[in-house]
Amino acid sequence: MQKLEVLMEAERSRPWARTPAPELADRLLEVAEAFYARGDALALETAERMGVSPASVWFESLFPAVWGLLSTASFLKPLQGPLGGIVASEPIATEVFAGSSAFRLLPANPFQRLLLPGFSGHVLLRPSVSPPPKQPSTEGLALCLLPFNLAGIGALDILHLLCLGPRRVLAKVSEKAPFLKDHLETMFAPLVSCGALSFVQGGPDTGARLAARPEFDRIHLTGSARTAAAVQAIAGQDKVTCELGGVTPAIVLPEVNRDGRFLRQVARQVVFGALANNGQHCVSYQVVLVPESLRGALGQALAREMALVSRQGGPAGPDRLLIDEAASSRVADMVEDARRLGASVTSFGKRAEGRRFPVTLLSGISEEMRFLREEAFGPVVGLAGLPDSDFSRSVLSRANQPALVGDLGASVFTPFPNSEPVRQLARGLKHGVVAINSYPGVAYATTLPWGPGPGQASGRGWVHNFRSLDESRIEKVVLAAPLGRKGLGPLSWEDPWLPNVAGRGTLRLARALVRSALAYFRRQPCRLLASQWDLVPALIGRELSARRRDRLLFTDH
Repeated sequence: MQKLEVLMEAERSRPWARTPAPELADRLLEVAEAFYARGDALALETAERMGVSPASVWFESLFPAVWGLLSTASFLKPLQGPLGGIVASEPIATEVFAGSSAFRLLPANPFQRLLLPGFSGHVLLRPSVSPPPKQPSTEGLALCLLPFNLAGIGALDILHLLCLGPRRVLAKVSEKAPFLKDHLETMFAPLVSCGALSFVQGGPDTGARLAARPEFDRIHLTGSARTAAAVQAIAGQDKVTCELGGVTPAIVLPEVNRDGRFLRQVARQVVFGALANNGQHCVSYQVVLVPESLRGALGQALAREMALVSRQGGPAGPDRLLIDEAASSRVADMVEDARRLGASVTSFGKRAEGRRFPVTLLSGISEEMRFLREEAFGPVVGLAGLPDSDFSRSVLSRANQPALVGDLGASVFTPFPNSEPVRQLARGLKHGVVAINSYPGVAYATTLPWGPGPGQASGRGWVHNFRSLDESRIEKVVLAAPLGRKGLGPLSWEDPWLPNVAGRGTLRLARALVRSALAYFRRQPCRLLASQWDLVPALIGRELSARRRDRLLFTDH
């Protein structure tokens, strides 16, 4: 393969590990600017082909990619040595979180504090052990098998291999989203041109041939457990790191029922987490675990929010486009299995047809259903009621059972995010990333590491390690936020990713946030001020529109 030969020749000429860290930092800043410059082109084509909104592409793919590129560049810039000389930094425990030593990593800077008011992010640490001596970097290459669902995931996987391998990277674009190749080659041009990175296309056969090549001493993929098993069988487990997703639970604690506003906010967050990218996220909510006494009220609240989504029309309408007909058929079989075994099924659109599948709510999910044992990867969420008595213990047992496949992400919803019982519950979950009052994917868009729980049911290894932390010390990540609108002083607003604030203003806001991040990290005050002319009016307009929609929604019900 010609592109592999070019990378090998570049590696022989100058091993990538010898690249000065500031040199890579400068190239990453160029790549971040290219992501912004090509953002509309990527968002429009992705929206057309994948059935999502351009605003969602900016929020869920472009912003995380740009933030990761900028965060990594800011870490590398002051370092004087080569990439191969970077030693994983020892996290310094600054707090105690549910009895565990923890490192508070979010907010990481004033911009993040303004962007996510009230949010905090902790890395929970394992006890310190004497690390093995760092081995000198050897010449080698990394293979990155990109997912189809989000361009930003592939971008950050590539970034991880370039910086923390450090390796030159050959990236194979998913055969299910071949249109991404031209966009990624253009955005990563500063790294492609210097022989650090190259992109190829092809199907599973191409991936298998590449995985068998001895030139790759590191392979990373984001995808299905079946794909990971096939790659490990070819290349050996020691070479492979992977992120595989799973059945993501949202846990609603009984105290949410104290206030109707809390219930509404939980429903809003759950609907976003179930339907973002048409349910094709690695941590898309699939099952909501609630006290049985709350199941009916939460089901009604979820139905109202899904009805709101249905009224919006366009790509955010009730019929969601999945990656292919096989994916839609598989979700349909899982829903039918749940119906046959006693679940009630409410669809907010037409029946499944081709790649389209309707937004669907299931209630009465039980353990014998496939829906609790397989990742759906579609716009369907199910409610499962548990006994009210000793709910925390029973929900922990259910969420941690092996039958609930995967251990990547989970959420807990409560009016008391910083209480000790809630923290204990978060720590007790088997999952690697636990979000309190938020979608786990929000952690993906921040400076927090991203990886599976200690059981490694959702893969191996941590990515998004922008601070080069010692991965052997990371036990899990916990992201916490207030329940409800966020704000500063008398000003408050909905989380910008929620469906009730979707519309033209959201696209304007998303662009402004990316431009603001570029200006902040690059220390360009005039550009930062200019971006506020878009950001502030967009935020105000979205809030006014959202409150009008809420009045209509709750008048109708």
